[in-house]
Amino acid sequence: MLRLFIREALITLASLALVSALAFALLDQLGDRDWQGTAIYAHLFGFTRDHAIGADLPLFWNPGVLDADRRTAIDLVQLGVPGTRDAARARLARRGSAALPTILQHLDDLTPAARREALSLLSGWSQSLTGAERAPDSAAGAPEASARVWWARFEASRGLDFRLSYATRQALRVGARDRTNAYGRLLQLGTFALPGIQNVLATTTHRDENARLTGLLAVLTGLPVRADPAAPSGEVQRVTAAWQAFWFAERLEFETLTEERRATARVFETRYGRWVERALRGRMGFSRVTGRPVAIELRWRLPVSTLSSGLGALVGTAIGIAFGGGAALRRRRLRPKLLDLLGALIPGLVAFVIGWLLMLQLCSPTPTMAGNLALVLGHGQWVRVIACAAVIAAGVSRYLQRPKAASATQLVRLEAESWVADRLRPGVREVLRHGARIGVASLLAPLGFAGPVVLLASLVVELPLGLDGMGELTVRALVARDAPWLMAAVLSTVPLILGRRWARGLLVDVLDLPAAPPPRAAAPALDSPT
Repeated sequence: MLRLFIREALITLASLALVSALAFALLDQLGDRDWQGTAIYAHLFGFTRDHAIGADLPLFWNPGVLDADRRTAIDLVQLGVPGTRDAARARLARRGSAALPTILQHLDDLTPAARREALSLLSGWSQSLTGAERAPDSAAGAPEASARVWWARFEASRGLDFRLSYATRQALRVGARDRTNAYGRLLQLGTFALPGIQNVLATTTHRDENARLTGLLAVLTGLPVRADPAAPSGEVQRVTAAWQAFWFAERLEFETLTEERRATARVFETRYGRWVERALRGRMGFSRVTGRPVAIELRWRLPVSTLSSGLGALVGTAIGIAFGGGAALRRRRLRPKLLDLLGALIPGLVAFVIGWLLMLQLCSPTPTMAGNLALVLGHGQWVRVIACAAVIAAGVSRYLQRPKAASATQLVRLEAESWVADRLRPGVREVLRHGARIGVASLLAPLGFAGPVVLLASLVVELPLGLDGMGELTVRALVARDAPWLMAAVLSTVPLILGRRWARGLLVDVLDLPAAPPPRAAAPALDSPT
């Protein structure tokens, strides 16, 4: 069994990676490329739409990742060229103290002209970095040696402050409580502190913390995107989302990567890589159709579709077991057929309800189980769930009559008859053993042999019936070319399709059932389980 799980888990992970890459490449070309919903904030920061959504990034592989360190090194070289000097100086001035460690590190390697410009630029930052003293400006006539001595002293006294961990620690203090000392230290760090502040902002949801941190970001960057301290929570959330969009577009302008992160950034600093990184954190962007986060839609719609599809597949399997099969099985009396129906349905239904409630609690669209049930089944939704389940049950019961599924349904039928027969005797252990086996088998059989039918039925049935499930939104997303939701829908179908392999393997290995049905003589009780 362990070998089965390892093999199938590796196949599932590899399939998810391959399918997600192919789907992303296709949707990135045909759909709306605003995967993270950042385009609407572009005007706040003076960005173009393409820059806001990261359209300038490679699709899958970034051979030369230009972080703040490498961008600064390039700009320092261009400071020594008259034709590129002004543009390079403007870029360095905008980058601010995020470029400071690289400038100090490369001073000895620069040409005299480039070094003079770099020291002049540093002199303009010195008062904000120290809070008082201004460094000698070589471009204003001060000796270069005195400027070098000043910055050497600065490195000796403040060099350890220019670390990501230090900036993050101070940002945590500012977020947790409005601490004047920590706030002043971050102001002195300048734009070098932006990665640390953004790290904290990405992990907090408290209104006051977000308000303080976004206000600090506005001060450090000089961009007037902030919320009033007395603003409602919705406004603070909007400003927070705007600054997260800013960081999505500008993070490599201000952040210097470690050597390890620079190596992995060749994959993750791409359009696909950034989507994967955020998807692993539960941030899959916004649905273009509904305007809500994809993660929220999944938490709401997945339980709805699972209930209707799973219930329909389970009932359809039980009907196929009881009333399907070969000519001899269909000629049986009604009583054994009904007993087969109950035997195949009851344990599986109990297992399904328990599993579905656990999944509903895991998704937790609302804080309470009663609220979750009301959200899934309220406003007449339960009627549409039953109608959808009935249509799926009809399709599954018909589909399971195929020869490839006959062996599995026969095995489940024999287990069902054993469970019914055991219930007529007082052996509680045997009843529970066969009940567990038939319950699991009843769940695995439709997944292993009718998974495509369940998937297709949910796409076709949910929209006409008005069921707010995965299939309903997927159909609307296809029309609107809603790339973020379609990506989530594609990935959610991969486990269902690959679940056929898991189900067939578990039917044989976990339940210890034979790979082929036993001969006809092994089931003498088909006509009368009693």
